[in-house]
Amino acid sequence: MKKLFVLCAFTSILFTACEKKTESTPTTENKSSQKIDDSTSQSALDWDGTYEGVIPCADCEGIKTELTLNQDNTYTLTEEYIDKNLKVENQGNITWTDDGNSISLKTKDDEYKRYKVGENILFQLDLEGNEITGALAQNYQLKKK
Repeated sequence: MKKLFVLCAFTSILFTACEKKTESTPTTENKSSQKIDDSTSQSALDWDGTYEGVIPCADCEGIKTELTLNQDNTYTLTEEYIDKNLKVENQGNITWTDDGNSISLKTKDDEYKRYKVGENILFQLDLEGNEITGALAQNYQLKKK
């Protein structure tokens, strides 16, 4: 009986050792399909240039807005209040958000104007930096000349 047990153990070890091993070949994944799109508005778009539009105004017909963004991260903003005979000009530096998709402009009154940068368009953001939504959202856009 002891010999039978040893023979069975030896046979099972022999078959296990002789078993054909399946070779696992490492899969080479196509690097181009794994490419992470790390482009941002700042790096991918032709964002510099002059944008214009008429932004809604609570106590006037609208604010004719012209914003020039320069490649050296400076800006010139001209806002003309229609029917008010009031024109406000600001110049300064552009500050990009960490994600590179929005800009912030500090005015001479220490206020901030924020815009999301799109392809040939700027979307004015609210005071918290959120995109304006709703029926009038398209009125808060500046289009590139």
